[in-house]
Amino acid sequence: MPARADAPLALAAGGLTATVLPAEGGVIVDARLGGRPFLAATPWASSVTAEPEPAPDEQTWVARWRGGWQVCLPSAGQPDPTDPRQGFHGAASQARWAVVESSEAHVALSWRDADLVAERAIVLGNGRLTVRTLLRNDGPAARQVLVAEHLVLGGDVLTAPLELATNAGALQPLDYSGVPDGIPVPWPGERAERWDIVDVATPARVAGLVDVRRVTATGDHVEVVVAWHGLPHALLWEELGVSTEPPWNGDVVALGIEPSSVPHGAGTAHGDAQTLAPGESLAWEAALEVRFAEGVA
Repeated sequence: MPARADAPLALAAGGLTATVLPAEGGVIVDARLGGRPFLAATPWASSVTAEPEPAPDEQTWVARWRGGWQVCLPSAGQPDPTDPRQGFHGAASQARWAVVESSEAHVALSWRDADLVAERAIVLGNGRLTVRTLLRNDGPAARQVLVAEHLVLGGDVLTAPLELATNAGALQPLDYSGVPDGIPVPWPGERAERWDIVDVATPARVAGLVDVRRVTATGDHVEVVVAWHGLPHALLWEELGVSTEPPWNGDVVALGIEPSSVPHGAGTAHGDAQTLAPGESLAWEAALEVRFAEGVA
């Protein structure tokens, strides 16, 4: 049985650094390029402590969320009343992960419940932050699963307007809880909604990206590329200091580009989860590249 570690793990490769918290979902809580942060951080991050039980609802999960990049499994999105083990965003998203091995630029983590085993590797190299995950059913019965990479940009990425582009695909309208709210339309949706522009006029909102494998965010100050395989969809979440109710209080600035197995956040209760038969596995990879423009503060 691999040893567990509660201490943060510091990774570095070239000018890229990342801090991983195994005790809190293996979250990449901070990542920087040349000292410049590019992941979201919540104002309450310093008061968060690891908890032994999954968050039962969105409010509790958000209160434990530091920001950054973590995986949501074996469910993603809203709680499933038929499976209280999962809670909001899946039991593994803020649970303790075991450290299997680590080096200066790499860490391998593992998590399991009664039946499922997840193996996750976080690697820095070639100017890229790459995460590879394998989810396997080791139990005697089939399991229903949803997964999502809760990859949330912030920091110096969101200091100026961005233009978003995808490799085609469609936009699935969702309400702010992540539940489907209309039929898919070709990306980037209606012109007046400006889904391809992120700036101070962007409302707090979320949408599904259907049949998408790559999203770029480009501005005069930065270029960001999120690319993945093994997952067919993504979620696009925009919260640019617009929501003034607690806990957001107008202080959270975040852009989620979240590869996922389904283009919504309704959870396994929505009825389109993937079935993993005994011995079956699901594998995927996501990579993030950030390039800041020289001389732009």
